[in-house]
Amino acid sequence: MTPLPASAPADGGPGTVPVSRVPLGPRFVARSGRPQGWSPAHRVLGPELDDTLDRVADERGTDRRAVAAVLLLDRYALRLTAPVLAAFHELDVLLDARPEVVSLGPDPHAPGWLALAAPGRPARGDRAALRASLLDGALLPLADDLAVRTRAGRRTLRAAVAHAVALSMLHLSWRRPRPDALVGPTRALLHDAGLGGLVVVGAVRVDGTDWMSVRRRACCLAFRTTSAAGRYCGACPVRPAAAVESDLAAAARSFRARAAPDPRPTPPNALPNPLPNALPNSLPNPPGSTP
Repeated sequence: MTPLPASAPADGGPGTVPVSRVPLGPRFVARSGRPQGWSPAHRVLGPELDDTLDRVADERGTDRRAVAAVLLLDRYALRLTAPVLAAFHELDVLLDARPEVVSLGPDPHAPGWLALAAPGRPARGDRAALRASLLDGALLPLADDLAVRTRAGRRTLRAAVAHAVALSMLHLSWRRPRPDALVGPTRALLHDAGLGGLVVVGAVRVDGTDWMSVRRRACCLAFRTTSAAGRYCGACPVRPAAAVESDLAAAARSFRARAAPDPRPTPPNALPNPLPNALPNSLPNPPGSTP
């Protein structure tokens, strides 16, 4: 396959990986190349994984390695899936997501914390290739390794991957003329990877329009950390489904009020995130975020 030319449309400015023809917001930003001083993901998440887990545990306030494992995977999966899925659905580009070509910056909370060294190639809508790179080649092996090392539940870890995929797709879908347009592709990708039953992907009716919705089926365990102070994620399965849908509807109305979805083929100069970023996703207790 021929690599994409350097002049491909960019998101986030020079030195970032092209993922869309219009800026999509900080969650979708990934640096390009191997920035000096950054750490190779295959090392941080491989031979140094025990040290990485200790840092996450200290940062989040937990003495349980299983909790740290789920939160580590949750963060990494959210940051990796967003640019990879955006490039696939917005530009028909397949980015290499394997840890061998990923680097991690010193600040995990900063936009562009993750860098991809390999250039993208034409995807031609190949969902199997997307699954092989992003899920089979990157996130699911990490989930299995974390399960062995920490005794965290394999289902809980794989559910974190499923949620990251679904939430990233939600942020892309809400920009479409039909805000539920990516419900079907999301379900298909998760089903093909054996993740279909781990997250609820559907639509919520908001003032006569269907908007893509996401709700976890397995808890990320963040509520067990001191940093969460007993709060639950917006899409936590502990919360009533009606409450999650109500929050999603409110977020959809807020997004619609701030900026209309991408009208294609004449996009606006920029669009804000449907669910703004904060902890890592945002709003006081946003749908889908980890406290």
